[in-house]
Amino acid sequence: MPVEQSRLAFPAYPRREIRFHLIDLVVRLMPTGWKYCGSRILLKTPITESEEIGVPEPYTWMWAGPKEIAYIDQHAEATSPTAYARRAARGDRCLCIMLGADVVGYQWVTRRNGCVMCGFGPGMEIILFPLARDQAFAFDLYAYRNFRCRGIGTMLKGLLYQRLREEGIREVLSLVSPDNHAAFRLQLRLGARPDRMVYTYRIRGWSKTFLGPRNDKQLNKWMQQFMLHSVARPKIDLVRNANRQ
Repeated sequence: MPVEQSRLAFPAYPRREIRFHLIDLVVRLMPTGWKYCGSRILLKTPITESEEIGVPEPYTWMWAGPKEIAYIDQHAEATSPTAYARRAARGDRCLCIMLGADVVGYQWVTRRNGCVMCGFGPGMEIILFPLARDQAFAFDLYAYRNFRCRGIGTMLKGLLYQRLREEGIREVLSLVSPDNHAAFRLQLRLGARPDRMVYTYRIRGWSKTFLGPRNDKQLNKWMQQFMLHSVARPKIDLVRNANRQ
């Protein structure tokens, strides 16, 4: 079921108005540490019926409990220590791929609202939009370095969609950075549809988020860049493989 525009509580603007340029200029002039600005692509993934997804041995999967949350929080690759426990305490859930007792990858999901820097604490997290009853917001997909290129991300996404479908979720929303080609490619392969650009600004305790128009020139530009990168990548891989031989 597609998300209707009215269900997203963003101010949408038809073009880059003067106020947008003023906010952009003010944020860029602020001292480092006082500001944040980001542009992300809003993706919508319809959850459809599919075959039961299994996890190949020796991996298993589980929803994280206190032990797994502590493992993620204390791991050397933790990007935001203490945020994980804060997310869990407010009801966000973390789906984990396990190897024995160790977490090798995870994906967070919430049914509360969309967010940027989710769970980073007061003054850091930016709340974006509320979710409908049949929607969920997926964020922070991560596979530890020693387990990358093994399909962990695909397993996590597939399992997440399957579990959410059983709970009555019909659409999953997420954000992806335009320059994160690997994450973007994975999402598209699993049925995600680029919808809008999301522009977020913060100056100290004040924040503002804009939802871009349907035919956003910036989104079209990044999509073109992504397609060019996707076409060029197989050629680069062929050259690398030839050099190894």
